[in-house]
Amino acid sequence: MSTSKPRMPRRPRSVVWYYFDKLANDPFKARCKLCLSICQHGTNTSNLFYHLKHKHPASYEEAEEQREQENKLYMELKAKAGKTVTPAGRGRGRGRGRPPTMGSPKDLSGTMIGTMAVIKTENDGTVGPAFSPQALSGTGRKSYSGSIGRGKMASLDVNSAIVHWLAADMVHPSVVTKKGFKFFLSACGMRTDLPSKKTMSDTLVPKLTEEAKNMVRQDLASVSSVALTLETWTYRETQAFVTITAHFIKDNWSMTSYVLETFECTEDKTETNLATNLKRVTDEWDLTKDVVVLLSNIPDEVMSNAIIVNGWEELSCFGYALNRVVSEAMASVTDLVRVHKKMSEASVYFYENIKASDALAAVQQQHNLPTNRLKQERSTLWTSTFAMMQRMVEQYEAVNTVLCFLGRDHMCLCDDEVELIRDVIQILNPFQAAVEELCTEPYTCVSKLIPIATLLQQVTAASIAAEDASTQAALKSGLISQMQQHFSNLENNPLLATATLLDPRFKQHAFTDAEALEAAQERLLLDTQTVVKTSDSVDSKASTASTGSSASLWGMFDKKVVNAKALKTDVSEADNETRRFFKEVNILRTADPFQWWKLNEVQFPHLKVLATKFLCVPATATDSQRLFTKEGIEFATRRDMFRPTHLNNMLFLNQNLNV
Repeated sequence: MSTSKPRMPRRPRSVVWYYFDKLANDPFKARCKLCLSICQHGTNTSNLFYHLKHKHPASYEEAEEQREQENKLYMELKAKAGKTVTPAGRGRGRGRGRPPTMGSPKDLSGTMIGTMAVIKTENDGTVGPAFSPQALSGTGRKSYSGSIGRGKMASLDVNSAIVHWLAADMVHPSVVTKKGFKFFLSACGMRTDLPSKKTMSDTLVPKLTEEAKNMVRQDLASVSSVALTLETWTYRETQAFVTITAHFIKDNWSMTSYVLETFECTEDKTETNLATNLKRVTDEWDLTKDVVVLLSNIPDEVMSNAIIVNGWEELSCFGYALNRVVSEAMASVTDLVRVHKKMSEASVYFYENIKASDALAAVQQQHNLPTNRLKQERSTLWTSTFAMMQRMVEQYEAVNTVLCFLGRDHMCLCDDEVELIRDVIQILNPFQAAVEELCTEPYTCVSKLIPIATLLQQVTAASIAAEDASTQAALKSGLISQMQQHFSNLENNPLLATATLLDPRFKQHAFTDAEALEAAQERLLLDTQTVVKTSDSVDSKASTASTGSSASLWGMFDKKVVNAKALKTDVSEADNETRRFFKEVNILRTADPFQWWKLNEVQFPHLKVLATKFLCVPATATDSQRLFTKEGIEFATRRDMFRPTHLNNMLFLNQNLNV
């Protein structure tokens, strides 16, 4: 009777296919399940593993571990079958088996899974584990402790992750009741028996807010200087709200901002009530004595008086002033207003008329023009008007062709008007560059205001001729007039001047007024002397106590010598430190001033204290992206979805959580 040989185990399929799907129409290409990228793989999977390794390193490591385990099992089965066993290395011979976990949320950034089921909590409807500082903005990305795998998905309680997602994206809690959202959770292998929207709004969100507040308090506990910004905004065009944000520099020289509170001020908006509310908020966070300055996004006499009542200093929002300068200058030129009206009417016409829009696309293709739609302007953003002008100059030939064909000749732009628009774009280019400067940097310090304002005035005034009476000259004159009104006397502002001097990119070179520079340097020297005296007060007291223990015969004389030495030390040390600072070569304008201070704080220990005080002040009271782009309008739309009673918690979490 013959004995049958052990059956040879089948070579396992590569685990990389748990992360990729083959394309039906192309057998040599696959789509990544994590980022949806298309990868060429030929007859092997090397390219696919290369993609995992460089784009999704966490998933790559999981795939390698899974491969080792399954390859080990394969070798054992092969040995039992009487075949020669060769040890396998990393990189080839991936195995088949239970699908590995789908990676960390870092690999799934940009997807709803990446935002949601990442925190394991008890299935009791609570918000999950206590906060860590890394979960807050300004302290880096949240370090996730869990990963999403098909085997573990069902055991995860996604309540906490969903609350994080709602806050991060300003999504209304009613989404948890929607069929589509539940279908999505079910497809991901997660449970769909979620708490109601009322539980989310009234229980889970407040609980998460309290946990976040505790961590914010820990960060603010060591703060010695803080700048506050007050953003006044309208809820559903009926109610007025104020959002207070604190800005400060941490010990590691990282700039940090936290929203403290949002409260309504529609009724009884008096300076007394507003001052009381502001004081209440700063007292609650123990910041009253640390406030350096307050910035408000909208100049308001009541707001200014409320700030004065509390004994704080007020600073105008540069972003708001820049908007006013350009908008009012353009509105003062009659010919430009007329051309602007024609452009606006044409843009709205093509936006609302499908026939005109389709005809424009056809004409663009015939003339080999970019198939771009006309830009729509928004009354509150001069930058949208600037973008509309640029697009109209690009497409004016196609636009005129369609308008004439459809009998809208009165909207057509003549050659002179197009040339005027080109000149206006050229004039406004520096102002657009200033806006981009404010929007592209993660944080724009107030130290940039004097250089930017000075350069804008110099560039605008450079090409004006006294006898020029053109529309272009009128616009330049209007811009200069508005800048003199809104940007006047910036170099004499103590806070702006000191911040500019302490910025290693600018120092004295940003000033054009010699008297203002001299006064600013004197103030900086006096402030440095105060810091020196404060820091040496403990040593001075110790020295005085030691001298007092000497013989009474020399006691008065020794005390006099100690006092004279202390006075001399304060003045000389402050003068020496400021001189050494100004002798240092300026860093590049594009360099990070906070990084420079982090590397040089030991050399300038007293100026460091002043730098943390003055460089924490932002240039705008509202986030620059929301101030100058349509992102602000989109954010306001999402904000209006919530009830007034829920706004404070949602805005607090939205701005302070770093999901």
